[in-house]
Amino acid sequence: MKNLKTTIKILLSLGLGIGLITWFWSAMSEQDKTETISAFKRANYFWVIMAPLIGFAGNFFRTQRWRLMLKPLGYEPSFVNTFFSVMIMYFFNLFVPRLGEVTRCTILAQYEHVPVEKSLGTMVTERLIDVICLGIVFLLIIIFLGKENYDSLTANFNQLTAGFGGGPLMTILKFSIPVLLIAGMTVFSLLYIRKNGVDKLKELILSKIKSLFTSILSVKDVKEKPQFILLTVGMWLSYLVMFYVNYLALPETSNLPLISALVCLLFGSFAVIITPGGIGIFPIVIQMVLLSFAVQPSIGLAIGMIAWSVQTLGVLLGGMFSLILLNLLNKKTDTRHRTI
Repeated sequence: MKNLKTTIKILLSLGLGIGLITWFWSAMSEQDKTETISAFKRANYFWVIMAPLIGFAGNFFRTQRWRLMLKPLGYEPSFVNTFFSVMIMYFFNLFVPRLGEVTRCTILAQYEHVPVEKSLGTMVTERLIDVICLGIVFLLIIIFLGKENYDSLTANFNQLTAGFGGGPLMTILKFSIPVLLIAGMTVFSLLYIRKNGVDKLKELILSKIKSLFTSILSVKDVKEKPQFILLTVGMWLSYLVMFYVNYLALPETSNLPLISALVCLLFGSFAVIITPGGIGIFPIVIQMVLLSFAVQPSIGLAIGMIAWSVQTLGVLLGGMFSLILLNLLNKKTDTRHRTI
């Protein structure tokens, strides 16, 4: 039953992404299709490859920042295992939204003996900090975007959301995950009560909630606060530079202002929430943004598709290698310990 639910979620998410690509491509004129394919062929792939490598650096910053958050809780997981868990998080999020967050916590529990509720609490705090950072990005956009670009951006996204925002598939995807989560929690509660009784369930819930909130508030106990702030700034700067470097792949976008990359960063972040890894919608969102900066629709779509394709390939390869190395390196460590 659990595998069936996971399969349904994956099929819904992938179906939405593929449906968006098909709908959007069919709506394009033959000229725009030809120009988009041409842009793929003449792109400078040195910059295309550089973009995910720069974004990859952000994962190092995120890894070290997470380790700083776990330290006040009494846990100091190795950098390597923590980094692998972060890479695997992005890998699993390509298939099922938010599955990666839970997976990276279970990896630390398995290989570094960090209780899931502890790492889960720090993950919630981390996401809250990311939301604050996105809020700062939004404020910077308001300050520096300019009225003309703002009006154009608003018009483009109104057109986009009118096209598919109210569709039944979007509604199904939006509500399927919460419904499945509630159903799973209900089944678990009933089975636990049957085996251990209501009082034990209450004790379990209260202890988990207490542990979760302790972990969420652990950020105030981080002693290396300057390092924590620098890691956060460095991480978001790497994401911004990653978006901007994609522009250098084509002459039509090489002179775009930095503020356009900031807008792409904001809306691109939301795109990966709507569908796994942004499949289908990420290139469309980037095109809508670049249209507001007088970039041809075909060029904007090409940049969006190139950026998404290479970034997704990087996440797939990084996740698979991390899964392999995580088992290999820890197996060697276990063997060495047994020998000693």
